[in-house]
Amino acid sequence: MVHGVDIGEVEQELLEDLWQHQMEDRPLPESLPAQVKAYHFAERGWLAQGTLTLTEAGQVLARRAIRRHRLAERLLADLMGTGRERAEEAEEDACVLEHSLIEGLDEKVCAFLGHPRVCPHGHLIPEGDCCKKASQTVDPVVLALSQIRAGEGGTIAYLSTHESGDLQKFLSMGIHPGDPIAVVRQTPSIVFRCGHSQFAVDRHMADQVYVRRDT
Repeated sequence: MVHGVDIGEVEQELLEDLWQHQMEDRPLPESLPAQVKAYHFAERGWLAQGTLTLTEAGQVLARRAIRRHRLAERLLADLMGTGRERAEEAEEDACVLEHSLIEGLDEKVCAFLGHPRVCPHGHLIPEGDCCKKASQTVDPVVLALSQIRAGEGGTIAYLSTHESGDLQKFLSMGIHPGDPIAVVRQTPSIVFRCGHSQFAVDRHMADQVYVRRDT
C-alpha cells in the first residue's frame, strides 16, 4: 500500500520505471507497455489514455515509490557501508527494503538520515513533507562533521562513505555509529575527539561523518 492506495510490488516498480522515463528521460523496459496494460494503469487513472504518460495521480504514486526506493538505497549505503563493488547487490537489497517502508516509516528514515538529497548513484531523492519542515528549521539535528562548530559535538549517526577504503579508514580509527564525538577545531584541518583519542582529517573525510548533535 502506498499512502492509502492498495498497489503491489510489481505495480510500484512499473510506476518507478514510468517516472524515471518521464522525469529523467530514461529508456523504458520493452515489456513495460504490456505490463501496464495488464495491470489496468489507464483504467485506474494513472496513465493518460492511449499513452505511457503518467497522469497527476500517477505521478504522485510514482514519486512516492521512487522516494522510498532511493531512501532505501541511501540507508543501505550509509549505514551498512555498501561500496561500489556491491552496487548490484545493494540495488537488489534496496528493492526488497523499499517495500518494507510502510506509510510514515519512510519519513522517519529520511529524518534519521538527515534528509539526504541524492541516492548513492547521484539521482535526486524527491522531497517529502519532513524535508520541507526541516528546511524551515534553523538548527538541523543531524549535520556533517565538517559543519559542526569547534567546541560542539554529539553522537555519530552514520558514516556516508562511497568507497570501501574510506569506511575501512574510519573503522581502523575506531570510529563507529553511536560513538560520542566532539570537534576541537575546524582549521586548517578538522580535529575531533572520539572516545579517548584525537584525530585530524581533511574536509573530504569529515563530510562523510554525520553527527546527531547534542540538544
